[in-house]
Amino acid sequence: MKISDVRLEMEIGGVDSADIAAIVELCNSKGLNSEMIDDELVVRGYEKIFTIDYDAYDDYDNWDDSYSPIEKFPYKQQYSD
Repeated sequence: MKISDVRLEMEIGGVDSADIAAIVELCNSKGLNSEMIDDELVVRGYEKIFTIDYDAYDDYDNWDDSYSPIEKFPYKQQYSD
């Protein structure tokens, strides 16, 4: 990941340009670390962008299983007289 990628992702994520500049300066001094960047975003009031919280996806009770079953068509055509 490059600094330009980090800047672009934050711009797409709706981070203010002043905050982007401060975080980029922090990255220049400490290096690129996605967890550190996300911690800075949370401190500044934004949501995490670069790390995924897999524990949030473990809740299978919220999944929507309301799809109806698919009825397959026969693979051969049936002719009738």
